[in-house]
Amino acid sequence: MTKSLIITQQEIMNNLDLKEVIDSVERTYYLYGKGEIIMPTKITLDMEPLGSSNWFISMPAYIKPMDVVGIKFIGGFNANKEIGLPYIMSQILLNDPKTGVLRALMDGNLITNMRTGAQSPVFAKYLASKSDILTIIGAGVQGRATALSMVEIFDFKEIRVSDLDRDARKRFIEEVGNKTSSPILAYDSVEEAVRGADIIVTATTASTPIVYRDWVKPGAVISSIGSDQELDEELILQADKRYVDHMEQNLDRGEFHRCFEKGSLGEDDITGEIGDVICGKVVGRESNDEIIIASPIGMGCLDIAIAAIVYDRVSG
Repeated sequence: MTKSLIITQQEIMNNLDLKEVIDSVERTYYLYGKGEIIMPTKITLDMEPLGSSNWFISMPAYIKPMDVVGIKFIGGFNANKEIGLPYIMSQILLNDPKTGVLRALMDGNLITNMRTGAQSPVFAKYLASKSDILTIIGAGVQGRATALSMVEIFDFKEIRVSDLDRDARKRFIEEVGNKTSSPILAYDSVEEAVRGADIIVTATTASTPIVYRDWVKPGAVISSIGSDQELDEELILQADKRYVDHMEQNLDRGEFHRCFEKGSLGEDDITGEIGDVICGKVVGRESNDEIIIASPIGMGCLDIAIAAIVYDRVSG
């Protein structure tokens, strides 16, 4: 019987580069659109009813063309900071789909960060009108990861970043600046950062909207990957098109779910899933003036696909 592997974060770093993560995300969206992946919605375990403020999510998926089945466990643990651990902790298990034998257990934090950063660039590849100016709102881990993936695909004339934390902005400029020759400008004002931008990514923990309709120029594409309430409702409702990664999951999470709950949006108001756009089943951008909003909330099959690449290399 094949030996099960325990794969560390360092081994993942040694066997994975950002460009192939982006390519994997794009291909996995395509396979999902072609019906080659089985993936239920995320299963959330909320521990609050029994006195814990922590949470846990399980994300299983079967990818037939890659001959792999697996599951990612990811959770948030409030006490971790006090003991020097990240708030988010994640693990990925890969199994043989024919026998159920465990192939590998590996760290999931790095893969989660890299694939989260790769999602918005893939949406933008298929939905953006222009790519002169990129704006990132939120200079944390997700904002930096997204910018690093964006510069792998696009050659921007200007990159803008806005965050309340000036130290976070400084780190963003240093980290992203090492990977691109595009000028990076820091903004105190979200409005100033958004106006005139072609591609806008929101990656914040905002509890009230931070981007408004009047700020967004015709032709812009906006990808919301943060707190699920970053965009003003008027902006959402007046957008020309709206796309998601996984329709069912977006009904109760993601940027559109509050509008679904209120009844101001219905499923028919979502243009389609990005996998169907890549497959040619659903129309993408049809005009350079369309304002498009994307809600990529994350799919377990993306994590499993990337983990499978790492496993194949480590197992030799």
